[in-house]
Amino acid sequence: MSGHSVANLRGRWQKDALEMKPDLLSILIGTNDVNQGATPEAFESDYRYILDASLKTNPELRLVLLDPFVLRVGRLADEKAWAERRATTDNLRAVVARLAKDYETVHIKTQDVFDAAAQAVTPEHWIWDGIHPLPQGHELIARNWLQEVSSRWPHQ
Repeated sequence: MSGHSVANLRGRWQKDALEMKPDLLSILIGTNDVNQGATPEAFESDYRYILDASLKTNPELRLVLLDPFVLRVGRLADEKAWAERRATTDNLRAVVARLAKDYETVHIKTQDVFDAAAQAVTPEHWIWDGIHPLPQGHELIARNWLQEVSSRWPHQ
């Protein structure tokens, strides 16, 4: 949902996710938490709640966590805006990495994927405003998601 943070996701998680009884859940959240000034501690607390509730509902649930990401384009071309946004995003990425390890999930290092892609072409090719991917950026995420998930669960 546009503009939603992990706290918003937590509030609607039961209805929007768990009541559907999924076998696999993929979560990409965090950029709006950066916008809204969420602390890494609050972000982690809400995220852990979501993961715990999910596994309580289905202990066999397969989980895929994707890092929040940002590229230096659009309004983030400004050095100060870029440095602040990247540092805050990196703090939340560290939380996602810790959660992926703690919960033994698939972890898609989306920022690393976009950083490499931006060096190969240009950041503007992938993301138009620093945070919202263009169609080819979405395809890049999907391709990496498929690769990582297929590696973890090859015959599912």
